[in-house]
Amino acid sequence: MHTKPKSLSSGTSLLAGSALAVALLLDAALSLNGLVPEQAALFPSAAASLEALAGSVLPPGRVLAGFASGIALALAVIMLPMHRVYRSREARLLQERERLAAQNAKLVRQAASDGLLGIANRREFERVLKLEWRRAARERQPLSLLMIDIDCFKLFNDSYGHQAGDTCLRGVADVLRNAAARPGDMVARYGGEEMVVLMPHTSLEGAVRMAERIHAMLAEHPLPFAASPVAEHVTVSIGVSSMLPVRNADRSVLVQQADEGLYAAKESGRNRTAVVPNLRLIAEEESRAWIHRAQGT
Repeated sequence: MHTKPKSLSSGTSLLAGSALAVALLLDAALSLNGLVPEQAALFPSAAASLEALAGSVLPPGRVLAGFASGIALALAVIMLPMHRVYRSREARLLQERERLAAQNAKLVRQAASDGLLGIANRREFERVLKLEWRRAARERQPLSLLMIDIDCFKLFNDSYGHQAGDTCLRGVADVLRNAAARPGDMVARYGGEEMVVLMPHTSLEGAVRMAERIHAMLAEHPLPFAASPVAEHVTVSIGVSSMLPVRNADRSVLVQQADEGLYAAKESGRNRTAVVPNLRLIAEEESRAWIHRAQGT
């Protein structure tokens, strides 16, 4: 009587168990994915033969070990493509999320800036003024504002055309950006040819120096304006205001003061800077009085 070598029997058991597991798992996976009809088995004869073989001639323990190995192998074969698909979809979703975030950031910037000049628009200025006013009140620091108007801008447009007028506006905006380059300074278009510079932590004296710098820069890099009754180049008039804000005070006073100063600069001949000292002093006294009352002194 001949007996099978032990190693051959062991190998056959493992192989049969593995093959059975692979056949069953692949059959189930393909059926679930709709690749074959639900009622039809992919390997009916193979599965039946292997089950019969496992139950009749092979040791159960070895068949079980082979079956477990087959399951692991089949799962690896099935899961690897699924994992690749998942990673690919995850990468596409991440790219789409980044694209949407960049698009949203761009829309936010566009909503906050002037389309022609590339500086902040009035709505953004009002928003930042509110924040800076509160911070200045909390830190008890001065807040200053320049209100700037291009002298005789209507005449410039009438003389050179609106396209040249747009170039003039951009040139003045560039000068303001270069002059007010400190972190925290804000340049914005207030309306038409009027622009503003908001300067936190800046006293009246510092704001006046900033205005003088703007005049000097426009003279050093002149934008030709031969028809101007003021000078042969583009000039600006500037109103300056500075306050020591308090939380409950009306921040619009800062803008009103700067506008009063701008009007005074125009009435005085243009191409100059003006402040309204009386309004500033009253505002500062009211601010200090409010602080003293709040402190109980």
